[in-house]
Amino acid sequence: MSRTNLENAIKNRLETGFKNWNGGYECWLDWCNTLYEPDSHYNVYGQRLTLQEYKDMMGKFFENYDIRMGEFHNMLIEDDWCAIRYKTYIFYKRAGKEFEQESFEFVHFKDNPDPIGARVIEGWATSTNPLSEN
Repeated sequence: MSRTNLENAIKNRLETGFKNWNGGYECWLDWCNTLYEPDSHYNVYGQRLTLQEYKDMMGKFFENYDIRMGEFHNMLIEDDWCAIRYKTYIFYKRAGKEFEQESFEFVHFKDNPDPIGARVIEGWATSTNPLSEN
């Protein structure tokens, strides 16, 4: 893939990923296996997690929260790196309340041949209202 094709592939992965988030944990988990390299890492809340640790953490989050992806505010892609800023809508099941969260991610991708395509090697994320597992 040329750099332009890789950048387009990254954009497509991100936009497709947002649609898959909104179907609950099982849909997210299926998408996760497409989006991330098996040995990838995800850095969130000050922790560097393996892919399995990230999946486990998100499983606990989905037990307590319904998470819907909102809109992208910014998406910058350069070579195999991207930065995204976006909104999510979080419904806290125990409290019966919804709140908005602004998130920012910086993500490094790997260019794989088709049919695998662009996948995340490592990502870093932060948000305005960090979630807890409880």
